[in-house]
Amino acid sequence: MRSPNQNIARENSTVTAQLSTLINPLNSNDQTFLNDPYPMMERLRNEAPVYWSAKDKYWIISRYAEASLILRDPSFEKQIHTWKHAPNPIIVSLIPHIKSGFKTSKNWLLNLNPPAHTRVRSLLNKAFTGPIVQGLRPVIQSFANRLVDGFEGRDEIDLVTEYALPLPMYVIGHMLGIPVTEVSALKKWSSQLASVAGRARNLKVLTAAGKAVEELERYLRPSIEERRKSPRNDLLSLLVQAEEEGTRLKVDELVANCILLLVAGHETTTNLIASAVICLLRNPTQLALLKAEPDKMQTMIAEVLRYEGPAQVVPRLARKDIELAGQKIRSGDMCWVLLGSANRDPAEFERADAFDISRKGARNLAFGDGIHRCVGASLAEVELQIAIETLFARYPNAKLEDAVINYKTPFALRGPTEVILKLN
Repeated sequence: MRSPNQNIARENSTVTAQLSTLINPLNSNDQTFLNDPYPMMERLRNEAPVYWSAKDKYWIISRYAEASLILRDPSFEKQIHTWKHAPNPIIVSLIPHIKSGFKTSKNWLLNLNPPAHTRVRSLLNKAFTGPIVQGLRPVIQSFANRLVDGFEGRDEIDLVTEYALPLPMYVIGHMLGIPVTEVSALKKWSSQLASVAGRARNLKVLTAAGKAVEELERYLRPSIEERRKSPRNDLLSLLVQAEEEGTRLKVDELVANCILLLVAGHETTTNLIASAVICLLRNPTQLALLKAEPDKMQTMIAEVLRYEGPAQVVPRLARKDIELAGQKIRSGDMCWVLLGSANRDPAEFERADAFDISRKGARNLAFGDGIHRCVGASLAEVELQIAIETLFARYPNAKLEDAVINYKTPFALRGPTEVILKLN
């Protein structure tokens, strides 16, 4: 007969063996997983909703309840460069490009805590008010029309590189006063910066991102000084002029957050547009419903964000000891919140794995929650609406060429590498 201690040891060994087969989404390059990460995220929710990755020394949070709590609790902070397992400050100081990247990213809105966050966000909000975003509709529509005009006479296109990518790039370039002719440079810089998502300790990636920061700063600083002297009708001028109670954005803050807006305003919206088209074409009854009832556009947008959100993970640093799902998180621990997993949690969403544009109920976490909810969320939604309406109005019979679509790395920013679309 086994002793109680032997039974406990055997049970613990079994649990450890089961958990060892779980994939850490943040550092997986497995294409099968990237193409469909949701079965593994279901396992995380069921077997280890608050999961300690011993190798990476951080927690992975996969259920809606814990994710929502962390996102709304101010004791879970930003400034992730202060994490005890972040790249060694000495190494950072010895590599100039990485040093530049870290210096700039410290001023990004998404890396600030109150009271600095409160001040900077209140100023940035002035450039994303309802009237300003709605005022961009003609500009966005013009860019969308120009792109679909270019498809005339074509049998097929790559949805990503020919539509989903250039549209938000043109828009954010317009907002920052960057000419369309320089879109290729914007794309290069944005891709280098986006590649750091979820891979904060990869020195090669950090070096490339730091170089992109330096090039963008050299590009933006003269434009900022020009707007101070001669304001234009663009976002850059609004940010330069934004003022509240005698406070303005400092030059370093302004440059840093323009760089952030480039990535946040382009990379995620590209993925969102591509994912929306895929979701609709893979669910023809839902596409037919949207065409029959255009007033479902807003619920369709919310459902795409829930079902295939472009940002899959966000980091938070615990600043107090707390117990979640039976696990003790210590002050100073890093928590990576799996937004995409939380948004597929059946405890919060009925038929969570079904794409349903009539869905009502809980708010998805695709744009985050709490004080750090995405400042440009309304702009992304307007861009998606115009992109979908314009594409399907011109090509109502568009179809996906391939049954299997590959998704890119890093996992944190979920989007397809290529989507061949048959137009007729």
